[in-house]
Amino acid sequence: MFLENNFYKILSEEKQDMSGTYKVAILPDCNVYDGHFPGDPVCPGVCNIETIKECAIKLIGHDLRIQSIKQCRLTAIATPKVCPEVTISVNATPKDDSYIVVATIADDKQSYMEFKGTLA
Repeated sequence: MFLENNFYKILSEEKQDMSGTYKVAILPDCNVYDGHFPGDPVCPGVCNIETIKECAIKLIGHDLRIQSIKQCRLTAIATPKVCPEVTISVNATPKDDSYIVVATIADDKQSYMEFKGTLA
């Protein structure tokens, strides 16, 4: 895993069939923030997408790569200060040799990202 324990840390996980919920802490000391608005860090969208992918890998149980992204909406700005803990919900549907993945990053107040894509 590339970002786990660097950009985020999993606090808890619940899995049932092809659905998973991961409570994660966003780690404010990650070096990605050195170049992404130092002093006022913002979670890069690409890191959010990678975090979703890594949670999907945990859910499915083997390595995956992003084959295509059908939709990726940043619905609010995520920062380690505003949302130090978020929940990542991942649903995967098998299709041929890949998975259709629908995921969100949110906390109790709002959604930060909505993702739909194919991982293989």
